[in-house]
Amino acid sequence: MPTWTPAIAVGHPVIDQQHQELFARADLLLEAMQQGRASAELGQLFEFLRSYVQEHFGSEERLMAAKSYPAIGVHKAQHAEFVRRLEEDLTAFKAKGPIASVVLDVKDLIRGWLVNHVSTVDVKLAAFLKAKAAVRPGGIA
Repeated sequence: MPTWTPAIAVGHPVIDQQHQELFARADLLLEAMQQGRASAELGQLFEFLRSYVQEHFGSEERLMAAKSYPAIGVHKAQHAEFVRRLEEDLTAFKAKGPIASVVLDVKDLIRGWLVNHVSTVDVKLAAFLKAKAAVRPGGIA
């Protein structure tokens, strides 16, 4: 069952496309972990997810800075927390392999934290961007 659905779309085309790709790759990682696939495949999926998360978060953060998003500090802190947890999971995976505790934590991180972040925090960002785009120069809507 995919973790991204149209129900958690934020309404910003670039962000939604990046979220879809992020969730698709995360789902591949979870599926591979649950099926006990080779560690090499899992390692590649982990590394891709790690790289893509950093690319996506960087993209969002540059957009927030460019548009003077007032909640940028809180939003960036949440991104940093996700990266920290993902790094912990990657370290545990490299040390122990795809053991149940690692699989469960990755699942919680993706299906819990990430879904919640997208459906609450990113939705607020998208609403801000939409409102900002609706205001023409001079402050006239």
